[in-house]
Amino acid sequence: MFTGIVHKGKIVGLKNTKDGIEIEVKSERKLPKLDNGESVAVDGACLSVIKQKGNQVNFFVSPETLDKTIVGTYKKGATVNLELPLRNHDFLGGHYVLGHVDTVSQVKSIKELDEVWFIEITLPKQFAKYVVYKGSIAVNGVSLTVNKLKKSSFDLCIIPVTLEKSNLTNLVKGSSVNLEFDILAKYTERILKK
Repeated sequence: MFTGIVHKGKIVGLKNTKDGIEIEVKSERKLPKLDNGESVAVDGACLSVIKQKGNQVNFFVSPETLDKTIVGTYKKGATVNLELPLRNHDFLGGHYVLGHVDTVSQVKSIKELDEVWFIEITLPKQFAKYVVYKGSIAVNGVSLTVNKLKKSSFDLCIIPVTLEKSNLTNLVKGSSVNLEFDILAKYTERILKK
């Protein structure tokens, strides 16, 4: 489980395998020793560690993850958002993020002001029920608050600290992003259907 409070990393290696791809990511931050099989969120997609050497970590990416996320579009040198899993004694600074990307969507518009960015993202119709004004959403693994809700999109206000610590500054109109909707909304829907 994650919280959507990320730091930057860089794709330093990409290798096709028989059944997927292997990516190597270098963290900007010092990483603790990670065991093989441990989870790390990369742009919000929960991936399992297969190898670590200092601040460089390798992950195997399955066909399912390639199909449901933006991981398959990575190129060497791309900046990604990284997050280690939540520990018992950590602050819950964002919201509960599982690393299970619901869909890939697109940036509809970006308005850059002096200190903040306003980003509008398209909202696929089947997921609109999970998005509420002032609710939480994970975009490329970053915990964000919905600033405005429209019929087929939503707006975000990205503050300076988030711009500094994430890869959201690399987005342009038309960029693809991973979206994970709030798990509480999905559980509530399931309970009410019963």
